[in-house]
Amino acid sequence: MTPQTLSSVTLETLGNYRNAATRAVAAYQQGGKRLLGLVNGALKNSVYPRTAKLAPRATQRINEVRGNVSEIIVKGVDQVAQRTEQAIEFSSTAAAAQVSRLAEFAAGVDNQIVASGLQAASRLTLPGARVALIVSSKIAQGANALADAAGVRPPHSAARKTAPGTKRRAAPAARQTKAALKTGAKRVATLGKRAAA
Repeated sequence: MTPQTLSSVTLETLGNYRNAATRAVAAYQQGGKRLLGLVNGALKNSVYPRTAKLAPRATQRINEVRGNVSEIIVKGVDQVAQRTEQAIEFSSTAAAAQVSRLAEFAAGVDNQIVASGLQAASRLTLPGARVALIVSSKIAQGANALADAAGVRPPHSAARKTAPGTKRRAAPAARQTKAALKTGAKRVATLGKRAAA
């Protein structure tokens, strides 16, 4: 296993988290607007017809204020979503660039001792990175389900297929990681028995 392999797993994990965060923000935006629409609809259809009979001018004024407040809320929700998406874009791009730079640096090391140390660190870190990839895949699936429930359309079909494909590719890694953890636990138990004896 090389640092490049570790970096590709890390980049895929970052992609899953970016997708999950973007879809969660879209769900927040759509859900907020939908909730506001439900409240406005209930007021218009159920409350205002009754109050208009008793106080028509007051009802008209309250309806105008409600319309203004609704516009402010929609603009606020849109601004929060837009700024959050910009932050997600910036941070994920910066993190991916840093991972790529580290991989290039590790690949360019000429010193055999340092290169061997980096490869050993990569081998030790890779199982954990694969587990993180599986976790990020599940989180991305959950964010997609949340966005679907809120009625958000996917930005493009390729983004929605990232998480399930990742899951299929990561499943063998999960089995290998489980086996390695089981073997490691057995070794630790054996060493513990020897130390106690």
